Amino acid sequence: MAKSFTLLGTQSAGANADSGVLDLVDLTTASFYIAFTGSNVAGTLTLQGSVDGTTFFDYPGSSQSVTSSTGHIYDLNPTGVRYFRVHWVYTSGTGNITVLAYTKNNVVSGA
Repeated sequence: MAKSFTLLGTQSAGANADSGVLDLVDLTTASFYIAFTGSNVAGTLTLQGSVDGTTFFDYPGSSQSVTSSTGHIYDLNPTGVRYFRVHWVYTSGTGNITVLAYTKNNVVSGA
């Protein structure tokens, strides 16, 4: 069954921010959608992972440069990391950022 989570409700992208934490528990797949609105927001997005939910590190290869107000996506399949969040470092522009996450159980159930 797929589930959707709002990890960061719409807020100003004019400052550095960390989204809420997504706990995958025993799931191994997830995706993150980051939406920007406004006037050419610029900065750097990084997906961060943690094994304890407290200390976060940049997920390898996840750094994305943002040069206009648009959307970005991270797709994890599979992962052994339990906790994730999105880290935003603001450079310039005005606008808003929203972070949504989606999870899906990869186990097929039924007869």
